[in-house]
Amino acid sequence: MGFASGKPFLLLALFIALTLNYSTAQIFNCSSPRSCHALVGYRVVNNTDLDGIQSLFNNVKNLRNLLGANNLNSSTPRTFNVSAKQVIKIPVNCVCFNGTGTSGGVPVYKVQPDDGLYHIAAEVFSGLVLYPQIQQANGIVDANKIEIGQELKIPLPCSCDEVNGEKVVHYAHVVESGSTLAVIARQFGTDEETLSRLNGGVTDSTLKADQAIDVPLKACNSSIRSDSPDFPLLVANGTYVFTANNCVKCTCDAANNWTLQCEPSGNKPSNWESCPTMQCENNLTLGNSTGSGCSRSICSYAGYSNSTTTIFTTLAQDPSCSTSTPSNGVPRISLNWGLLFILFLLCFHLFQ
Repeated sequence: MGFASGKPFLLLALFIALTLNYSTAQIFNCSSPRSCHALVGYRVVNNTDLDGIQSLFNNVKNLRNLLGANNLNSSTPRTFNVSAKQVIKIPVNCVCFNGTGTSGGVPVYKVQPDDGLYHIAAEVFSGLVLYPQIQQANGIVDANKIEIGQELKIPLPCSCDEVNGEKVVHYAHVVESGSTLAVIARQFGTDEETLSRLNGGVTDSTLKADQAIDVPLKACNSSIRSDSPDFPLLVANGTYVFTANNCVKCTCDAANNWTLQCEPSGNKPSNWESCPTMQCENNLTLGNSTGSGCSRSICSYAGYSNSTTTIFTTLAQDPSCSTSTPSNGVPRISLNWGLLFILFLLCFHLFQ
């Protein structure tokens, strides 16, 4: 059976092109046995506010989590305006399954009139997920048949794996048109080789605009115990989180030698009647310090226990006095000038 005109051929070619483009969805590799906190970068479609964004990403239960991911003041109202095309970081709880990381079936989107899977993926969620992924996650046989009011799980991409032997916060970054691996690497403090390896060997020529790639954000070090429910608490530079049932606020700032800074949040706890005591030795409260110079010790957060309603603390040395790796990432070398002088004299004598 032949076609009467060339138009069906053009439509078929367009369909094939779209299918090829969106069937090669970027997979975020994930093999960690634990879930973790990750981030996705949502490019706002239309002018909105934080309340509208939180409604769309209904996996974000508390506004304070959205504020922390974007380093906005904790008193910022939910009516705070967000302009179209602005990028807002969305915190997600990442789960690894069969070597792939996703947001575990959330958020959930309710289909609106005139919606299609492509529109939902590319426009409503600004390319963070591709329509075949939504189709697969919801067991949809025919991508053209979805019902108004139908609830769809949106599998946002993420990962919990270490990168180059370090714990990181994985960030799903939607590539801008004309961007390169070098530009992305400089923007987020990583390198081209790492970006390429994490994303299936992607190169500048295969980098697709408006699709998400896995970008590792360096996380601050902490003293959190491995038996704490929030271990490992991964907080990226320039962000903060609330933990220990909302009783503790932890901030990551590269200026603090990549060491997590935690303090009492002053908020009402989420699962406890009240926040427990947060003290170290010498009656130091969480976040306070004693001593000076390299003898300075800080009362640091070490995790919590729901069964005993306890927040653990520990005295930690001032991170700026570390003798291993300073804030610029270059190992310190301790020089013994007396020994160098003796070596100089020996060399001088040998070559006389």
